[in-house]
Amino acid sequence: MNIRKLLFWAHLIVGCSAALFILLMSITGVGLTYERQIIKMAQQADYPSAPLNQKQQLSITEVLNIAKGYPTEKPPTIVLMNEQNAPIMIKEGRKTLAYLDPYTGEKMATPGEATKVFFSKLRAFHRWLTLDGKFSETGRWVNGIANVVFIFLVISGLYLWLPKLLKYRAFKQKLVLGGRYSSTKARNYQWHNVFGFYLAPILFVVTFTAIFFSFKWPSEILKHYTSTQMSTLPKPVKTIVPTLSIAQQVEQVKNNFPQWKTINFKLNTQATDMQLFSVDNGNGGEPPKRFSVVVDAVTGDIVQQQTFSQLSTYRKARSYIRFLHTGEIFGLVGQTLAGLASLVACLLVYTGVMLSWRRWRNSR
Repeated sequence: MNIRKLLFWAHLIVGCSAALFILLMSITGVGLTYERQIIKMAQQADYPSAPLNQKQQLSITEVLNIAKGYPTEKPPTIVLMNEQNAPIMIKEGRKTLAYLDPYTGEKMATPGEATKVFFSKLRAFHRWLTLDGKFSETGRWVNGIANVVFIFLVISGLYLWLPKLLKYRAFKQKLVLGGRYSSTKARNYQWHNVFGFYLAPILFVVTFTAIFFSFKWPSEILKHYTSTQMSTLPKPVKTIVPTLSIAQQVEQVKNNFPQWKTINFKLNTQATDMQLFSVDNGNGGEPPKRFSVVVDAVTGDIVQQQTFSQLSTYRKARSYIRFLHTGEIFGLVGQTLAGLASLVACLLVYTGVMLSWRRWRNSR
């Protein structure tokens, strides 16, 4: 048995064995394509309107006073969003404590909550095959193995795609869709080859990055072979020297980075000589547009800025992997391509299973 025939049968058997799980991941992947944009639209629909008798939003000082009323073990984080009527978020670590009405300071219901819950459960099923949104170690392993299988299918498929005879007509048949087909088998065969070839690079990236979510060992290998060293930001220390208010420091950050989309900072309990701010000029899924700045609390000057390029090689690689998987690293175009690849993966599962079924039925 030659290598081509061996690969063909391995491609067929392994592909059929994992077809259901690959299909489920692909369908949910299509559903998650524009998750960030859909959630954002749902949130914006729930933003409060300015009261008729009050057009002025709360000052930063007023927001800080409200935030101090929330009991926390760690200093809370304030998140400001550069959107009309956007609420102000109070967080403790990753946990969101409250969304504040920007005009009244009252605690709001979570904007777009139903949409966020839906996508949270869809994402959980996509990753762990659970319906309740909870983590499942078994589901993670099953999907992880299916991802590894999919990588094998992409690589072996590209090899099997190569015509036995390297002639123009043979390549054309596998590169261009025909107008009419003599049979369903002929149609499925050409769809499997043409769509599979053009989307193979994207499918490889999507499936390769997915294994970092399913297993720990890829991250450990990456960490072992990449640098974890990076420039560190100075740490704020207590001071008795009169400092600018947080509101004044925030204005300095806004003036220095007018394209900001979100700014977040921790609420210090005591006066410090510096204040750290995290700024995002993107939509939350574009790592190169995120950076940290340290502001001199006395003068308001920018003491130091840490951009994405200054992070460790490991942290940059992890960020790229996270957002390459969804395509968000390339914005809306990248998301669309990732979603299209997931849709084509559904087609490849269908055509592959149908071709295998016909082969099995004819062999009987």
